[in-house]
Amino acid sequence: MNITMKQFFDMVAKTIAEPYSQIVDHDIQHKRRAIRVFLYLDEFMMENVPEYCGDTALGEIDFGSYAAGVLDEIEGK
Repeated sequence: MNITMKQFFDMVAKTIAEPYSQIVDHDIQHKRRAIRVFLYLDEFMMENVPEYCGDTALGEIDFGSYAAGVLDEIEGK
């Protein structure tokens, strides 16, 4: 199953929002929590998976940059 970063982020945000079944645009608290999860995951990967920052397929995954983009979007930047 190939999923996009956006789909993965939405899955994380929906899991954080449980028991609510959906996240509405004005409810950014759940998205902010999902951003924190992405940043923690990014930090963990950088410290524990050497290939994460290298020139490999795994290195193309950048949770931190994606989370920063979502945060900019939420804050209207």
